[in-house]
Amino acid sequence: MNKLNINEICERIAVQAPYFAFTELSGLPDRLVQGTFSSEQPLGFENGPVASAEIGRHLAILGSCAAVAWQPAPQIYYLATKARYSKLHDVAPREPGAVFQASAEVLQQDRRSLTAQAIVSAEKPFAHLYCEYQALSESVFLRLFKDYHVPSALSSAPLSEDSPYRESIQLDFDAPVGHSLVAHSQPLAPARCAGHFLDYPAWPVAIMVHTVAQTTSRLLHHIVDREASYTVVKCDLSAYQLVPASEPLSFHTRCISASAYLSHYVFETDVMRNGEIVSSVATELHI
Repeated sequence: MNKLNINEICERIAVQAPYFAFTELSGLPDRLVQGTFSSEQPLGFENGPVASAEIGRHLAILGSCAAVAWQPAPQIYYLATKARYSKLHDVAPREPGAVFQASAEVLQQDRRSLTAQAIVSAEKPFAHLYCEYQALSESVFLRLFKDYHVPSALSSAPLSEDSPYRESIQLDFDAPVGHSLVAHSQPLAPARCAGHFLDYPAWPVAIMVHTVAQTTSRLLHHIVDREASYTVVKCDLSAYQLVPASEPLSFHTRCISASAYLSHYVFETDVMRNGEIVSSVATELHI
């Protein structure tokens, strides 16, 4: 096991604390990377030791770490474009701040793209993430997203020990209509996405997915007429655009399959900016 320099890895993947939350990184045989993190994002009504969206956040970051850990590399911006979270096993709940281990490997990599997979473990592996990324050089990223630039000195970013990811995004909910629900966010303050592409504040995909969980929970409770807890079995993400933090989003959730007998429900959410879909999330769960 080869201990990796976290500061060097963060510089290469253009992600910093507090969005990057691994406290240890190590290289393993067969070009694997292992990391340790502590849970921090709210579970809401979701069962399990860590929210599925938070698992997605850490494992997607670890996949990009695996892409740069084994070779000298310039700074690359990895934008997740597709991901699938899959539950592997039931694990007993843990207290907030519990420590978990994760491992990631590269499946495919070239100059413009990356595909990686990762698992998170407690006593045993309990969730898996498959993730596809667009890989952008620093010059390309800065050219494409020059309009997103907000100097960090103006963004009042919190210190790394004061993570903004410990709180959910606030939403305004419309009344449910049948098996559909719409919610609206305000623009994100740059400090709410601290560490995610420094000086270019944008909605992290994992934070979008964590926010989708709020609309999914609320619509589920409307359908079953009670505040039920649930387990996420699978979650599929397609991300089409990087959205500046200054833009509010709306979350359009619908239930496409509901079985009270099987306690099984499937939801789809379109995340929209000014009427345009910027990402889509499909969540399969049981209560």
